[in-house]
Amino acid sequence: MLIEVLIALALFALTAVYLVEGAFIGSRTMLQMKASQEFDHDLLWARSDIFRETNYEKLKEGGELETVNIGEVVWEVEVEMTDIVDLYRVLLNLSWDGNSELEIDAGERDFVMLLLRPVWMNHPDFKTDRQALLERKSDKIKALREESKMGNIDNIRKVKKSL
Repeated sequence: MLIEVLIALALFALTAVYLVEGAFIGSRTMLQMKASQEFDHDLLWARSDIFRETNYEKLKEGGELETVNIGEVVWEVEVEMTDIVDLYRVLLNLSWDGNSELEIDAGERDFVMLLLRPVWMNHPDFKTDRQALLERKSDKIKALREESKMGNIDNIRKVKKSL
């Protein structure tokens, strides 16, 4: 009888240890997920705040933002034109100090965004490239119109023959 009680107590002790360890791991995981979410939210907020700026000169200068959780974020951008009129490819580099309380390390992240910014069309960095792009697009439209006119004439001839 004594051996049975000792075995039951040992099993209960083992079970209790595993339950406490499981609860500890679960709470630690939840804290890490919370820190990760706060980190991601800060980066998304910084990105959206930066891209709210429509002035090309201010955006090109870069700058610093203070965030709630990860500290100061320093940002820089590189802007280049795409093959679509007034659509720009923007590479945003964010670097931050981190937060020791939330165990967020210092680091950096790059975002690539496509921005439609017609207000940048007259900026000297893009004016000549934009003009060349417009000329290429205009030539392509003219070529397509000429092809479609020829296609319409052929279609009219087919319709007349069938009547």
